[in-house]
Amino acid sequence: MQAHSPASTASRRLETLSLLQTHPGISAAGLAARLGVTERTARRDVAQLRELGYRIDAEAGRTGGYRLAHGRTMPPLLLDADEVAAVALGLRTAVAVDGLETAAVTALAKLTQVVPSRWQARLTALADVQTLPGQFSRRAGHDVLVPAALACRANEAIRIRHRRNDTSPATATDVQPHRLVTLRGRWYLVACPRGDLEWKAYAVDRIDHVQPLGTRIQSPEPPVDAAELVADTLAHGPWRHRVRVRVHTSADLVRELVDPSVATVIDADYECELRFGTDDLDWAARWLAYLNLDLDVIEPNSLNDHLRAFGSWLLERH
Repeated sequence: MQAHSPASTASRRLETLSLLQTHPGISAAGLAARLGVTERTARRDVAQLRELGYRIDAEAGRTGGYRLAHGRTMPPLLLDADEVAAVALGLRTAVAVDGLETAAVTALAKLTQVVPSRWQARLTALADVQTLPGQFSRRAGHDVLVPAALACRANEAIRIRHRRNDTSPATATDVQPHRLVTLRGRWYLVACPRGDLEWKAYAVDRIDHVQPLGTRIQSPEPPVDAAELVADTLAHGPWRHRVRVRVHTSADLVRELVDPSVATVIDADYECELRFGTDDLDWAARWLAYLNLDLDVIEPNSLNDHLRAFGSWLLERH
């Protein structure tokens, strides 16, 4: 058999490592068949990987084979394009976690330096994702998130199929994207629809398709803080009732109690004002009571009836 050059040997051992990661328990014969070498060469490659610090256990018998095991050090990993994208998104999220900011940034920088050039566009686009603290609880499709991030990075318009709520049908909309934001466990795309003059927030888990348009849509100046726009949209969206409440305490104290995606705290001469939107005034009454603050309703006046009804129910119940 023709001797392998050092370069081909190194490439083959990297491929061996990839096979060990994706096919635990693979035999020497299986490695040899996939690599196009003899079993002796396959075993020699495994021995070389062990010398490099990889702990590779071997089991004898017909069902035996090689398995990567936990070692004492962190050897290099082989990741495909989707795995690199997943790691990059995880690192972007970790930036918002206390104590991990520096490590996440340096790890992402190292990852960006070594990935193939054809993957650089993905990482650069995902690096523009803006995060706020929160645990992920709603899934955003990979086939939606990546092209949306790339469109934001390239500043190119996309056509999205989006549902206004969980039960409404999806409709196609052409938008000029600006930024992806994570807030309270959900992804949001900040974009301006064609012919509109305002930037809007679209829940990514309600988008089922993204089609690049290869052009730009005329749009107003993008928001300075995309995350603030998302939070304000959630607090003051297309609700039936707009609530304003005068709170007799400092605005700083109220901001410590109130999530910005639920309500906005406004400094005022009379301490501060709390503003939010809702379709359910019974919920608003319960939530305001939960805050345990000295407050007066400015609008709507009907909220006072719901507060009194809730207070009466508490008295009768307890």
